[in-house]
Amino acid sequence: MVVKPDRHSDEKLIVFDVGGVFIELNVEKRRAALEAGGLWSSTAVPSADLLQLNMQFRLGQISEDDYLKRASLLYGLTTEQIIEAETALLAGVFTGMVDYAQQLKSTHRVVCLSNTQAIHWRHIIEEMTSEDLFDACYLSHEMGMEKPADDIYLAVQQREAVSPEQIIFIDDTLENIETARRLGWHSIHHVDAAKTIAAIDAALAHPPTSGTS
Repeated sequence: MVVKPDRHSDEKLIVFDVGGVFIELNVEKRRAALEAGGLWSSTAVPSADLLQLNMQFRLGQISEDDYLKRASLLYGLTTEQIIEAETALLAGVFTGMVDYAQQLKSTHRVVCLSNTQAIHWRHIIEEMTSEDLFDACYLSHEMGMEKPADDIYLAVQQREAVSPEQIIFIDDTLENIETARRLGWHSIHHVDAAKTIAAIDAALAHPPTSGTS
């Protein structure tokens, strides 16, 4: 349960994506680890069962145990190997972005909005960074929604008790940025730390009514 903050109408809410912004992702390493079971290939047409399984886990519709059991059968791997493959995706921390977010948090409310799942999120907060980096964490597997659908953006906006004009949103996926822009959030497409930090600083110094960077 997120308690709505007491915020003045001109205060800004900074909403960060996590993967690709704070956490370096190595998709190829995960793929190689999953292919080792011999039952799945990243070059094959994705099976409906696998697509559904991943979606259900991202949305918190199935437990971690259920995911591991079903994934083990689909990939031909042990549950331990599945966990190793999933965490292999999480290659490192972009410390410059972490340091900047910590500085921002001293003067602004900073939250995250992430499409994730239980294995990834646990590894991120226990091994790579901390939930303390954010004032609140809005996660697909806890909310039962995910970007780029409108509902998860609107839920964050409602729970934070802000207007679209108060939000600065940062994400590395253009599709997610496009939804946020359409909803009136000032949105910054993350490409690298230096450009993102400069864009956030500019938005805070000269607040736009809505739009893009």
